[in-house]
Amino acid sequence: MSTKINKKKNSRLKNRRGVADIISTMMLMAVTVTGASTLTYFMNDAFISGNLGTVSTLESSSLNLLLLAYDTRDSFDLLTISEVDNLTNSYLCRASCSGNPNTIPALGGTEFVVIQIQNNGLNSIFLEDVFINGEKYSWDSTTSGSTLNLLGGEFPDDGMYSILQTGNNPNLHTDNIEIENGEIVNVLVKLDSTNPDIQLNKGLPVSLNTGGSHLVEFLLETGDAR
Repeated sequence: MSTKINKKKNSRLKNRRGVADIISTMMLMAVTVTGASTLTYFMNDAFISGNLGTVSTLESSSLNLLLLAYDTRDSFDLLTISEVDNLTNSYLCRASCSGNPNTIPALGGTEFVVIQIQNNGLNSIFLEDVFINGEKYSWDSTTSGSTLNLLGGEFPDDGMYSILQTGNNPNLHTDNIEIENGEIVNVLVKLDSTNPDIQLNKGLPVSLNTGGSHLVEFLLETGDAR
């Protein structure tokens, strides 16, 4: 009799262990699914709010603003634009050219930097400001619609920039700061006269304010043309 009772007890214990194993497995699966759902939520939220990746990468990607070329040399015809010349003085002249800064470099004015960008997005963008080495350069509205003429004064004043068309009218200033989708432009920057000269063969941070929540950032090499 006792043998039968023991067998029944063992059978009940086995059944209970089997049920307990099933319950444990189901609880583990529930915890796994809950954790995966929570992780997915936070990952999606991070992508939406822009918490992942660097600012410059996200902003450049969302705007599709491409840097096609630049010219920061002490040379002539920067980026093949006729008469946009810098002196061969082994640095980009700013403070050293403060005596008569709004003239061309050959007459003692500050020197130039040219960058070529393309709006590869679906909508127009507006180039509100350009920052070079952290210094703000604003659009010179006096160049609006004029033809670039270095001797005639049709170029931006020191500490300012203008936008030049490319293609059939490479020396024509645009009449506003809008860059339409697909459009390629040259940004002509006249360096400011209040900050130290920029040594060549150094990294030159350039940031563009297009009205977005972050600046679009590039790193150029001074004394180089790409």
